[in-house]
Amino acid sequence: MLSSTFIAVALAGAAIAFTPSGFQPASTQNMTVAFGNTLAINGKEMQKADTATAPTLGTSQRLFGTYTVMMVDPDIPPATAGGATSELLHWMQSGLVSANTSTTIGGVATFELINPGNTSAIASYIQPSPPNKAPNTHRYTQLLLNTTAMGSNTTALNTLMTAGKTRTNFSAVNVVKAAGVAIIAGNSFDVTNGTLVQSNITKTTSVAGSGAASATGTGSGTRASDAANASSVTTGAPKATGGVGETFHSGNGALIAGLGALAAAVAML
Repeated sequence: MLSSTFIAVALAGAAIAFTPSGFQPASTQNMTVAFGNTLAINGKEMQKADTATAPTLGTSQRLFGTYTVMMVDPDIPPATAGGATSELLHWMQSGLVSANTSTTIGGVATFELINPGNTSAIASYIQPSPPNKAPNTHRYTQLLLNTTAMGSNTTALNTLMTAGKTRTNFSAVNVVKAAGVAIIAGNSFDVTNGTLVQSNITKTTSVAGSGAASATGTGSGTRASDAANASSVTTGAPKATGGVGETFHSGNGALIAGLGALAAAVAML
């Protein structure tokens, strides 16, 4: 007989979802996703540049049948602040089958999902590119659908193909339900827009005796590298910056003005 402790641990493990928290439809089975030899699993933060082409997919055990991957971004910012986020379909590829033997990707043994029939994508892959608008971090979510019987189920096929034509305001949960297909595995990875929106900017200026002036913009969340890039040094003729009308005077000009005042005072003696 299994111990109560073992049962509790097993139930706890079964409750773990590999899709993002709160995302529907959820999956408690893990799917391997990798860009090159770099795993992009379990919410791992990925660099945008590394996600330019469609990832390699796989499962820990060999699957029998034909499968479809669906990749969505559930974090599309609302048109107006305070609104709800929406989904964008990034990829939908059918005709996937398990390779006969496993391969090692990022140190993980995986049965790669391949497309031996060169089936055209229902929706071609779009690289993650989160905008510079909250939320800046987007959770790109992959679902593996069992579409083994889809060849004879024209309703399911038509549902997926029709859904793939409209990427914006996508609803993975509604599409999966309407197609009547089962979710075999899931995964997600994150990509963040590193550009910061400056707010409450404070400019500080310092005037050097040589006539050099520096202006540094600071704001909430500004990184050291951003501050360094924002720092500018101007020499020669004074110039207005940013339309603010700031003018910087050289130290030599101040010295001449001071000597003029001293000469005037001597003349009055």
